[in-house]
Amino acid sequence: MSNVRWKDLVEIIGTVSIIATLVFVGLEIRQNTNAVRSAAVQDISRWSYDATILLVENTDLLEARYTPCVSDLSEEQYIRMRAWYAALLRVQLNRYYQIRLGIIDEQMAASIGGKGAAYRHPFFAEIWPVLKVDFDKGFQDYVEIEVLPLSPESC
Repeated sequence: MSNVRWKDLVEIIGTVSIIATLVFVGLEIRQNTNAVRSAAVQDISRWSYDATILLVENTDLLEARYTPCVSDLSEEQYIRMRAWYAALLRVQLNRYYQIRLGIIDEQMAASIGGKGAAYRHPFFAEIWPVLKVDFDKGFQDYVEIEVLPLSPESC
């Protein structure tokens, strides 16, 4: 074989190798993206679950959650509910960031607790103006458009 043919053969092999490597890298990126998406969904689901279990297991919090429907909250109940909603909003903030990053879409965020029962309580609308100062404008807008309308005026 002449040197020209060897050179052509090596170039073809090199080109095929580069294409094969790029395909492999593309598949790895896709697999990694799916793993990141799965981890994000798992984390958000777990945090939502933990918040629900906290409400179920903590009788003081459970009582505070239902008190506004029949009477006024005590100072201790108000503090407890404020702290619980502040924690829930951190989970909601994570959902918001995951949506913005394109890791999950809004439908998935809603399905993993983004529009759950906690936000369908009148106290959420009452406490939101107090808590919203801790968040950036983009998240405030997101909550006011997507989440706050879920909160009824009364029980």
